Amino acid sequence: MPAQVPPGFTRGPIIFMGPLIDARAAERMLQSFWDEAGSYGARVLIVAAASADGAQAEHMRTWFAENEVDSVEILPVTSRQSAHDPALVAMVDAATGILITDGSPLRFAATLGGTPVAQAIRRANARGRVVAGVGQGGAVLCQHIIVHDTAVEAGPLLHRALVRFAPGLGLVNRITLDCDEEAGSHFRTHLPRLLTAVAYNPFLIGVALDPNTGIVLYANSTLEVFGPGSALVVDGWRIEYSSIAEGDDNAALSVTGAQIHNLGQGFTFNLDTHLAEQPPESEIPQAGYEAYTSF
Repeated sequence: MPAQVPPGFTRGPIIFMGPLIDARAAERMLQSFWDEAGSYGARVLIVAAASADGAQAEHMRTWFAENEVDSVEILPVTSRQSAHDPALVAMVDAATGILITDGSPLRFAATLGGTPVAQAIRRANARGRVVAGVGQGGAVLCQHIIVHDTAVEAGPLLHRALVRFAPGLGLVNRITLDCDEEAGSHFRTHLPRLLTAVAYNPFLIGVALDPNTGIVLYANSTLEVFGPGSALVVDGWRIEYSSIAEGDDNAALSVTGAQIHNLGQGFTFNLDTHLAEQPPESEIPQAGYEAYTSF
């Protein structure tokens, strides 16, 4: 469950970014995070626990420094033991924006799961701080991390063994993000996994993101798409029937009633009403997704 919001606070935005494979698009994504974190007054903390390579974290640190944030640091968490260090918890508490880099969600969960640093990240978001994840790093923001085994994907389009779940940070418990090295919301890869995930738990809303595209989830349970690509949204709320509890793990899975949306820039989806809405018309001529999105 997400951390409880203390009296007088509003939960901060949660940003999921698809893989950043274009330099200009990546800058626009980071600019959006920069704005939410406080722009020139931002105190940015980069968490690279999902990756064995610190190159992306260092690149982002340089970008934020060049854009004159108040401070930018890389959290020096290298083990579960270090994630118990009160000094690292203090770094999380001081940040106005926390950015988790791309990498293995399982590596992140194994390193930080249940530690004081993980609890501090949850607490920060409940107290209004923005938390973002890039690529597979975004999956750890969810309570349910989709784990898939490519060795079993040669079976039926949908089957029970297609996905398993691992626990994430739990900043949000209604969204699960499917992201892997094969970037993009490709129907042949992401759609079967998301349909299987929501068949396991129809409470979930499955999401996959195109590269250089993201969603931001606000405190009012509305997510908004931004960037040049689209977000694949699979909603299990109206599932009428699934055979998830029948047969063996590799048997073909039947699911009826699930709703599928492919949403472009500026489109919104509300987790409470389960309604997708198109962006409002703008009278101000603009280029790119700024014409449609408030983010």
